[in-house]
Amino acid sequence: MRIEEEIHQKHFKDDYRRLMANLLFTNNWLNQQLMPFFKDLGLTLQQHNVLAILRGQHPTPVCFGDIQGRMVDRNSNVTRLIDKLIEKGYVTRDICAANRRMIDVRITEKGLQKLQEVDENFPKLFERFHSLTKEEAVLVSNLLDKLRG
Repeated sequence: MRIEEEIHQKHFKDDYRRLMANLLFTNNWLNQQLMPFFKDLGLTLQQHNVLAILRGQHPTPVCFGDIQGRMVDRNSNVTRLIDKLIEKGYVTRDICAANRRMIDVRITEKGLQKLQEVDENFPKLFERFHSLTKEEAVLVSNLLDKLRG
């Protein structure tokens, strides 16, 4: 459905304002898809992001700053996220042996298993994107990269 129909606006002052409204609306739509998906799996989107970062470096630990710098949502409170993931048994936190001012975070076997469960459920989530062809998905992604410059 066109953004004009979604938000009941006849027209936009210019194409850039339409783009901005469309991006904001689509971001909210995407979050409405993602939040219940991850909630059903006992995670938040940000917790999943941290686990995915840690899995990508596994078995090497990752420090807080590196996690923060790689987050999709860089406004996330990494300390709070790590604390929640420790409570769930998905990660561990230790003082770095080489630099005692740094904290090393590692994913646990339980955390790896949780990510495997998420991976197994992703096809259900991605069905919602099949209104786009693979080529269109690549094009949209490339255009978003270009927009961010």
